[in-house]
Amino acid sequence: MENVYAERSAGWSVLCYVGVLIIATFVSNGLPSVLSRPADAALAIDTHRFGVLCGAWLSFPAAAFFLWFLVGLRSYLSHAPGRQEGLPTFALIAGVVMVTTSLIAAALLTAAAYVMPDAFTANGSAGVYGAFIFTQGALGYAPVSIFLFAAAHSMRRHDRAPAWLAFLGYFAALGAAVATLSIFSTGPFMSPGQSGPALFGAIPSAVWLVATGLVLILQSNRGSGLSSTSDAS
Repeated sequence: MENVYAERSAGWSVLCYVGVLIIATFVSNGLPSVLSRPADAALAIDTHRFGVLCGAWLSFPAAAFFLWFLVGLRSYLSHAPGRQEGLPTFALIAGVVMVTTSLIAAALLTAAAYVMPDAFTANGSAGVYGAFIFTQGALGYAPVSIFLFAAAHSMRRHDRAPAWLAFLGYFAALGAAVATLSIFSTGPFMSPGQSGPALFGAIPSAVWLVATGLVLILQSNRGSGLSSTSDAS
């Protein structure tokens, strides 16, 4: 039996998740480029150490919000009419990989932030920071693309959500796939950690998540209203 209350709370949860990510991006603003010299990167991280650590810590509540969204989304997709082919579970697994990747990236950023500037290069922390950039902003978009495609494809195959939401999911999945190609670039726009991967990967994904959260909330409100009417009659 479909649980509209769980789906509604999942919708609110993903909105909170996006809100936490926006806050984390804001407080950790000023992170150096992966192309920066180690001395410059060390100075930039040291200057924004508290904000960087706050941004890393926010990955904890973000993970909690996103995991609950995944549970509700799987329930929502699984109760679509017709025979299920496993896409809801596929999306759930890809989402869990997303959370795991984000926590690993946060741990790497925390490790890099704890090192004093004069020791940043000597103990290899520049490599740790580089690993953070590539984990979060390069191939880190791979599970994002898989998750978005699986969820959107399930919506379209079973008419579970508005058609525009499914096609928006396809578009966001394509954008995240393009963002993974940043590993081949060394330019100032498309290299990992620069604005290009965020433009192609992060922004369309966030738009789809917000839209999906709103659809979950609105459809569950209508569903609960119908249930109450039926119970009363």
